[in-house]
Amino acid sequence: MRIAFDVKGTLEGPKKNILLSAFVKLQEMGHECVVWSNSYGYAVDAVRDNNLDAEPMSKTMKMDLDHDETKFFDVAIDDDSSQTWLAAKRFIWVHEIETTGWLLNKILGESK
Repeated sequence: MRIAFDVKGTLEGPKKNILLSAFVKLQEMGHECVVWSNSYGYAVDAVRDNNLDAEPMSKTMKMDLDHDETKFFDVAIDDDSSQTWLAAKRFIWVHEIETTGWLLNKILGESK
């Protein structure tokens, strides 16, 4: 599964520890996790500052990929629920997240 984590308000926000824990656990399970942001520099800084083994990237829009869902991320985690134009099949909004376990269940439980 491919999962995109936003930076500002998400990895750098009040639920940072929950998100970083889930990020690492998902990678340990073999899932591809990337750090993306509207500003590529924020993504690079977040990868470095949190010592993540991940690709930093700029956010991708659905139209950038010709609306081809096979190229979308399976899940995007973001704090801005207006960004439904992002290239993801599903979204998890930061304000919904309760615990690391809740987040992992939401990501993995709904992927079946």
